[in-house]
Amino acid sequence: MRRAALLLAALLPAALAPASGLALAGESPAARVRILFPRGGQTLDRVVTIRGEAVGVTAPRLTLVLNGVALSVPRDGDAFATTQVLAPGENSIRVRAEAGGLTVEDDVCVYALVPQKDLRVTLTWDTPATDVDLWVTGPDGEKVFYQQKQGAAGGTLDTDVTTGFGPETFTHARALEGTYRIQAHYFGGAPPTRVTVVVVRGEGTPDEERATFLGVLARPNDVLEVGAFVVRAR
Repeated sequence: MRRAALLLAALLPAALAPASGLALAGESPAARVRILFPRGGQTLDRVVTIRGEAVGVTAPRLTLVLNGVALSVPRDGDAFATTQVLAPGENSIRVRAEAGGLTVEDDVCVYALVPQKDLRVTLTWDTPATDVDLWVTGPDGEKVFYQQKQGAAGGTLDTDVTTGFGPETFTHARALEGTYRIQAHYFGGAPPTRVTVVVVRGEGTPDEERATFLGVLARPNDVLEVGAFVVRAR
């Protein structure tokens, strides 16, 4: 049986390992972060909305770390919510926030009974009230993006965020051999914004491979060539 290897261009590794514990510098009883849903256990859903509360938190946004990938999450008062794509098997979810110079956090583990995806591409950015689009063009030349969320070869844009930060997530059950091209389109908002793209191949398997690409979009309607990677048989 043939397996494919991910050869990466313009690779920039990211240090995303979260710290452990509920408070990193002495926990304040007035400040807390709590994940209300999901609270663990099993799920049959691949796309879930993670909801919770952040009480006594001063920062306008929180940090969500999903399976080692750090993402920004905006607050709505004391509440937060973000739609994310789970990986097959065990998923580690951690949310942390700044509160008066302290860091408070909560974490859960969810087991997803969902089909394996060979490839995941996640786009995030660092500005609120902005719309950045993920474009992924496969070896067959087909572009999957917000106007064509389902590709003929099986690639899918699972999440499309228009209100800032992201994530926009592309997944492919069986990656095609050849070159995948990643672009970020600044649809609208207040520039500039920095974008981060994380590519995961074989997520949750012994052969898992990861790469991070970084870039900056300077003005609305800019299209940034974030990076490219090649899938080859071995």
